[in-house]
Amino acid sequence: MRDTAIDKPRQPLRPVLVWVAIVAALSGLGLLPFFAFVPDLSKFTGNLPPAELALLGIGVELAAVGPSLAAILVAWRMPGAGSARPLFRQFGHWRVRPIWYLVALLLPIPILLAADLIWMALGKQSLVWLTVPGAVPFVIGAALVPPLGEEFGWRGFAQPRLQSHIGALWAAVIVGILWSTWHLWPLVVPGGAKLFFPSDVAQTYIRLISTAVIYAWIYNSTGGSLPAVMVAHAAHNIDSSFIPGASVDPTHLGPFLGALSYAAVAIIVVLATNRGTLTRRPQRSPAVQQRDVT
Repeated sequence: MRDTAIDKPRQPLRPVLVWVAIVAALSGLGLLPFFAFVPDLSKFTGNLPPAELALLGIGVELAAVGPSLAAILVAWRMPGAGSARPLFRQFGHWRVRPIWYLVALLLPIPILLAADLIWMALGKQSLVWLTVPGAVPFVIGAALVPPLGEEFGWRGFAQPRLQSHIGALWAAVIVGILWSTWHLWPLVVPGGAKLFFPSDVAQTYIRLISTAVIYAWIYNSTGGSLPAVMVAHAAHNIDSSFIPGASVDPTHLGPFLGALSYAAVAIIVVLATNRGTLTRRPQRSPAVQQRDVT
């Protein structure tokens, strides 16, 4: 069976640029209530009238689903972007080898534990290895909303279009840079920069670029399965709630160790695969691909 995530011919890049612009616009629109109602995010306690809190929540949710919503809009309406059907077809591509669901579900666990082990090896204070989150609805929301709200965009739309031009590795790096920048939205609202140390920004880029490489590996190895990537995304959010470990370190070293753990796994993926595809199969030449089509 042909690998639909890898063997696609070159796709136009203009839809990706339009998609980036729409994601930025939706994020900006979603952040407007912060400028209106929150003069200093670092001092925000949630003490606002219900209507203003509701607007904040709606804005955050709009930004949270921006990558997927923008991808669907561009694929559906923009000439030259194809149609939304291939995007939704990836969501229906759930019948893949079970090993990939196991990888998606379990890989975050050793990564998180590795950061904790390094933390302990450095002689730092003891940490919580396992806990049960108190806010169960929040954990459920973190397992559902981010994968659905983001992965149609990051992996379903941007990754295959970019990798048709520059290969899977560099496409994943670009997606990771966009993903990281999007996640750092508090930096642009009033008082938000006070919540970050330079190391927080650095670890965000390291962690999410590395994660983008890992997810591109899963995505391409499963022939473009969005469910597999969504499971991986949800698993990280859930597992990090149950294994907080060094990630809650107030000195900010712990999260950085977590980012380095993800980077180590990403490096292993790159060394063990073909950089053009991030799979263990060599990338086929255009002539071979054309022969398969005919």
